[in-house]
Amino acid sequence: MPDPEPSSRRVRILAGEVEAKSVTSRTVIPSARQGAWGAFQRVGEVIATVDRKLPAHGHERQEVLTYGVEGFATVAIGDGPAQSLDPHTVVLLTSPTKTTHAISPARGSTVRWVSLVVGLPDGSNGAVRAQWGRPTASAPQPDGSVVRRLVGAGTGVVSASGLEASEIAFASSGTSFLPVGHDRQAVVYALSGRGQVDAQPVEEGEAALVEESAGLGLHGRPGFRVILATVPRSR
Repeated sequence: MPDPEPSSRRVRILAGEVEAKSVTSRTVIPSARQGAWGAFQRVGEVIATVDRKLPAHGHERQEVLTYGVEGFATVAIGDGPAQSLDPHTVVLLTSPTKTTHAISPARGSTVRWVSLVVGLPDGSNGAVRAQWGRPTASAPQPDGSVVRRLVGAGTGVVSASGLEASEIAFASSGTSFLPVGHDRQAVVYALSGRGQVDAQPVEEGEAALVEESAGLGLHGRPGFRVILATVPRSR
C-alpha cells in the first residue's frame, strides 16, 4: 500500500501583503505569490478609519463575505440603507449583477474586518441580495476551541456559491480535526496568535491553502483565532 501523500503537497502557507492606500489592507489572495485560487478571488482583511474609509466600489458575478473583527462601521449596498457592522457581524453580499458596496467607519473608531470574495458559478442570476447575521459562540469544545459558524447550513446565511465559513478561536491548547472534503478547497486565515495547520506553522496575517484533503488538523493555544472558509472545487 503506498504511503499517504505528504501534508506539504496539499497545504501551502502564504503571508499576507500589506498595502496602505485609502485603507490599510493585508491580502493573501491575490498577491505576488498567488493569484485567484479556484473560486477564491480575494482573501484578506482591512483596517479603516473615518478619514481612511473604503469608498464605494463595484461587484458583479461575485459573493462577498464581510466579517467584523474590531470597531464599528456601517455597510451600504447599492441604494439600500446603511446598516451596522460591529464585531462578529456577518454580511454576505450575493451579486449576480453589478452593484456597489461601501463601508464607512464610525467617527473615532478604527475598524477591522475580514473580506472574502468568491466568484459565482456560471449561469448565476437573480437579484442582488444581502444577508446579515450575528452568530453566537459555541461552548468551549473538548479540544479547546470555541466556534462561531458564519455561513452555511444551520446559520441562516445561505451562499449561492457554496461558500461555508466559521470562526475558530482557542480558549485552551488543543487540536481540532475539521472536515474539508476532497471536492472542496479551504482557506484558513489567521486573525491573531500562532498555531499549526496540519503541523505547518501559521501566524497572524498568514493563511493556509488546503486542497485534495478529507480534513485538516488545526492546533492552537489561547489567542489563536482563525477564519476557515471552504468552497466547492468543481465550478
